Amino acid sequence: MKKVEKTPYEFYLYINENIVCQRYFQLRGYNENVLHSLELKELIDTVAKIVQKDLESKTRDYLYSHFNPYDVQKSEDIQRINVFDNEDVFDVEVRVSDKIIAKKRFTGNVYPPKVRYSVNIKELIPEIISNIQETLSQKKYTTNYAGIEL
Repeated sequence: MKKVEKTPYEFYLYINENIVCQRYFQLRGYNENVLHSLELKELIDTVAKIVQKDLESKTRDYLYSHFNPYDVQKSEDIQRINVFDNEDVFDVEVRVSDKIIAKKRFTGNVYPPKVRYSVNIKELIPEIISNIQETLSQKKYTTNYAGIEL
C-alpha cells in the first residue's frame, strides 16, 4: 500500500456510510469565499452527477448482458417488491481541513445490487478532482442569489 501525503483537501464517496473512495489532492489559491457561494452547490451537484452517470452506464451494460430477447416474460414472473424498503444511499463529500464544506446524498436503489455494491470510479477521479480544484480556487463567486445573501 502506498503512503499518501495528507493534504487539507479531500474528496469522499460513501455507500451507507462506508467509504468507497477517498482522495487527497493539492490546491493552489484556495478562496474561502466559496463557502457561501452558489458555485459550491453547483460543484457538489456536478460531482454527484458524474458518479450517477457512471453508475447508469454500468447499469445499462449489466442489464444488457443479462438480457435475453427470446425469453418471454409473463406478468406472474415479475417480482412486485418495493426497492426502497431497504435503501442504499450514496454520499459525496468535499472537505477542507477535515471540515465538510459540501455534501450530496442520492439513492443507490435505482441501480442493480451488482452495480451499486461494486463501484469503481478510478477513471473518474481526475475529472472530479479537477472540477473541485477549479471551483475552490476561483477568484469571484456568486454570493447573492435572487436578492438573498448566501
